[in-house]
Amino acid sequence: MYQKTRPYLLLLPAIIVTIVLFVSGLIQGFIQSLGIPSIYNMGGITFVYYKELFMSTEFWVSFFMTLKVAIISTVLSALGGTCIVYLLYILKTGVFYKFTSKFKLLIQIPMLFPYLVYSYIILLIFNRSGWISSVFLKLGIINSINEFPVIVNDEFGIGIILTYVLKTTPFIVLMLYPVILKVESNWLELAYMLGGSRNELFKKVILKMLINPLKISCFIIFSYTFAEFEIPFLLGVTYPKMISVYSYQIYMNSDLIERPKAFAINIIAVLVIIGIGYIFNRLSMQKWRKIK
Repeated sequence: MYQKTRPYLLLLPAIIVTIVLFVSGLIQGFIQSLGIPSIYNMGGITFVYYKELFMSTEFWVSFFMTLKVAIISTVLSALGGTCIVYLLYILKTGVFYKFTSKFKLLIQIPMLFPYLVYSYIILLIFNRSGWISSVFLKLGIINSINEFPVIVNDEFGIGIILTYVLKTTPFIVLMLYPVILKVESNWLELAYMLGGSRNELFKKVILKMLINPLKISCFIIFSYTFAEFEIPFLLGVTYPKMISVYSYQIYMNSDLIERPKAFAINIIAVLVIIGIGYIFNRLSMQKWRKIK
């Protein structure tokens, strides 16, 4: 019994500290967003800041911009990660199975670098004065760097999406790779005996095994990209801005009396993530009950 619970007991101190810090910060932010007596507001509890946000066009523009970037980044990362996992599956079930682990390590290398490094790489490559525009200019494809499309610091968030996809796709591969390790050579032999093929084995068996870890990975990526600040701040534009940048600017640039509005934005973002997580969990549980 002790051996089974020992790993959880070892993790318990770190889990307690994380939960306490997160929950206490969340409670403090919620208290500030309600305008409870403080240096910001000497009145009582009020939901006026939430009301102002819900009636603000700028807030909804930022909200849907953030939602769009988070969804597109998550979908592209999931597709890219699944394609790479498919390549790993081909390697493992083919004559080059010895190179599977090496290829997997190669895919993991991008995870060693922080998001700021990727934002700088995207800036160097896709900026109007970056590498691609310089190559196009020398080849005569464009006559001026101003003819190169705006990809970084653009109003559609293309640069932000590229950075997230570049960073989170290896995370998808890392989460799905244990499923590929379970694939045995006799699985493919059995598929051939039943008149199937390698692709059919992946589509009808392996892909179904990948669904659950893929869902969890997508939720983690969506949650992070929805609330992340650094990349939107570096690669975004002044309008429309991501919701995290919008909150930061209100907190730093406005009067003290407006600061609770920044806390309200963060609370709304947390509630959106919790709500999506709840819906995701309910749908997963209903599907599991149907299977049983």
